[in-house]
Amino acid sequence: MKLAPGPASKKLAESVAHFTQKPLLRLEHKLFPDGESYIRFEDSVKGEDVVIIQGLHPPQDKHLTELLLMADLLKELGASKVRAVIPYMAYARQDRRFRDGEAVSILTVLKMLKAAGVDEALTVNIHSPWVLENAPLKVVNLDATGLLAVSLTELVGGRPLVLSPGKKGLEMASATASILDAEYGVIESRRDTVTGEVAVEIGLDPSGRDVVLVDDVVSTGGTMAKCVELVRRRGAGKVVVACIHGLFIGDAAEKIQRAGASMIVATDTIPNPYVFASVAGLISSHLT
Repeated sequence: MKLAPGPASKKLAESVAHFTQKPLLRLEHKLFPDGESYIRFEDSVKGEDVVIIQGLHPPQDKHLTELLLMADLLKELGASKVRAVIPYMAYARQDRRFRDGEAVSILTVLKMLKAAGVDEALTVNIHSPWVLENAPLKVVNLDATGLLAVSLTELVGGRPLVLSPGKKGLEMASATASILDAEYGVIESRRDTVTGEVAVEIGLDPSGRDVVLVDDVVSTGGTMAKCVELVRRRGAGKVVVACIHGLFIGDAAEKIQRAGASMIVATDTIPNPYVFASVAGLISSHLT
């Protein structure tokens, strides 16, 4: 097995190589003046099982194109098998038609990967895991909630209240709370499918308690900032925001901090300034 470090995830690929003790292919990558990507592998891959490590965080279309170019090239160069480790899977929020005429974008992306030569994909906490039932290729969805929760044990003491928004919130809050030996619950969130506006509500009382707000993705920070404001308004003490995928688009982190968060932590599925836990070991344990 050889590892192909994509331009989007070089540091993570190096960490996976350290864990697996597998060689990293030398990749020549550059952008032409018009913005198009150039990809060239400097090492032989004939007959090899090659694992591409390339996240699809922003600019996701560029990173997706690079991934497709790498997969197709590796097959052309004679790789016997091509697997793609995609720490953050783009387009997974569009997992169904919310309105007539919409593309189910995640299925289109998975079809593109298969067509380009990807035999199997591995991702971490995909936003819509249920969509994988209809995936055109095998996709292994790893759960990094546990390792994120373990890292939180260094940051919170006592028995904090663990809360998570969204329809996967109960599962994620429960998994985190089991490691922190904490009470947990869900913050109900409702998003307007046209305007995108989010409203949040909570059933538990956070008054006088430290709170851990955990989610799979923090993107623009709007929903999480509202969650922080809500628990602070109701008397919460220290508020730690934790996520698997830290997109932190624009002023997302600052927005969350202004709302009253004491700390923000994330994993390294996406390069970001708030990395507190690495998924390299988790990924490596599933590469054989």
